Amino acid sequence: MKCFYAIFLSTLLGGGAFAANSKLNQYASISDCQSDSNIISHASPAEGSCHQVDGKTKALYLVTGSGAAGAQFIGYQQGSCGGPYVLGVTLDRGSCISRPDSLKSIEFGLIN
Repeated sequence: MKCFYAIFLSTLLGGGAFAANSKLNQYASISDCQSDSNIISHASPAEGSCHQVDGKTKALYLVTGSGAAGAQFIGYQQGSCGGPYVLGVTLDRGSCISRPDSLKSIEFGLIN
């Protein structure tokens, strides 16, 4: 029976069942973001989801998980993920970035 569990677990791990999740973290400052402290909000967004940006947020850390290939973080000037884009089309990922003053919401998904 132990052999079965070892095979089952290795199959899950090899197949990406435990793939890294996407992240949308909000911080009060770039230094808080860089030290991963004093987090204001943390989300693991699903594709197609819209997230409000807290008024206290000054820095963001965005990561596209391995299970969401092709998905982007799209910033909006309105609070409902509609209207004009901020910063062109997508927001940078994988490092701490300053929040644009006009950024009110972030959509996570594929760009049509």
